[in-house]
Amino acid sequence: MYHLYQGVDPRIPYISAHPSNYEQAHDFRRVPISNPSRYTMNPYNGGHTHAHFGATTCQDGHTHIHPGVTSNPIPTPDGHVHRMEGNTSYMDEHIHSYEAFTGPKIPLPNGYHTHYVEIKTTENDGHIHIIRGFTEASKE
Repeated sequence: MYHLYQGVDPRIPYISAHPSNYEQAHDFRRVPISNPSRYTMNPYNGGHTHAHFGATTCQDGHTHIHPGVTSNPIPTPDGHVHRMEGNTSYMDEHIHSYEAFTGPKIPLPNGYHTHYVEIKTTENDGHIHIIRGFTEASKE
């Protein structure tokens, strides 16, 4: 079974190594998951998580904050990913929801790693926002 990675533009592949490296892009919008109900935001599933925090893109003259923590690791043929879901902060009399999978892990020094993510929020108040960036570093 496959779940669609909710990227910014379906014509642009997910960038597995670095977001500016479009020449060697790997399409990670489709993450193979055999039992999707197993990968909820349940802290008792085991494994590490990553914090994420930042501002969305500016649309309609404002931004939103997206604080949260990812799911536990989800195994894939290329390593693991995490599920991210939540709501943005309340701004301009509305919020946006988001749900997607991170890209695969990106190794960092001293045994840490991060994940890149690009998410399109739900449409509210006639517009969407984009969440783009890296999760906080974590060890497995």
